Amino acid sequence: MQFTPRIRSRAATLPHGNTLLKIASQGAIQQNMLQRIRSGEKPVTALSQPLVDAVGMDSARDDNLRRLAGEVAAFIVETEFSCVRSSASRVIPGDPVFTSGQPYRKDSGHPAITSEGTDDEKQIVEVLLAALDDAGLARLEGLLSKERQRRA
Repeated sequence: MQFTPRIRSRAATLPHGNTLLKIASQGAIQQNMLQRIRSGEKPVTALSQPLVDAVGMDSARDDNLRRLAGEVAAFIVETEFSCVRSSASRVIPGDPVFTSGQPYRKDSGHPAITSEGTDDEKQIVEVLLAALDDAGLARLEGLLSKERQRRA
């Protein structure tokens, strides 16, 4: 999973932040998030037990790690499953790690947007690349390099 530079940067500064990203990158965890959305639960709760198992209860309850977990869960369900926030944050009763979380719903009215883009975006990129000569590709490479540096 390709997380945003902001998420990766925050994870790198927190104890167990990278462990959280590894857990959240697992396909089974992501599918669990989607199942929880479908059953009316908050997707962040899919991270609770795996996080406790990996880092222990005290570390999993760290406020900064919990905030990052919420951001990671939001990124995954919004980009991978085209889910939208359905209301303000709500209390999560009985969860060992999270006390509140953002509810989501599946938005079936829009094309699926993944971390790799929509099918239309992929086709646009393919047409653009095919139309560029070597000099154009070199200019594009320079622009992409500058954009990566700006985002870092």
